[in-house]
Amino acid sequence: MTLHQPVGFSVTAEAADPHTVRLTLQGVLDFESGDEFLRLAGEALDAHAQEHGPALRQLHLNCAGLRLLDSSGLSALLTLRRRTHPAGITLRLRHRPTQLIRMLALTGTAEYLTAPADGSAEPVAPGGERADEAESSSS
Repeated sequence: MTLHQPVGFSVTAEAADPHTVRLTLQGVLDFESGDEFLRLAGEALDAHAQEHGPALRQLHLNCAGLRLLDSSGLSALLTLRRRTHPAGITLRLRHRPTQLIRMLALTGTAEYLTAPADGSAEPVAPGGERADEAESSSS
């Protein structure tokens, strides 16, 4: 289901199972689209909670379609993390484009943004990706 299709940015949501929601991001995540991204992500989380209750544990963001992410886009991702983490939901940034990897490394936000919500530690690969995310982005 495509939630929104403005010029330059879209989010598609899919409930993989009661514990996982996948959001596919396409286009430019920046000052103009950041609020819309947060609104759509919030709607997807709320819809999942309506259907499954508080069972959600992982929010996968497929970033392969991001053409551009600026500091406002990063701020939107960090805002989303501030909503999900206290609820026990871990963000997974899948298929990170090079620009996103660089932005996360430059700002030192990769580990914070994707820290497991349950407090466990996971191995981190070069570029700030978890080992499983680094492998999935190269395939």
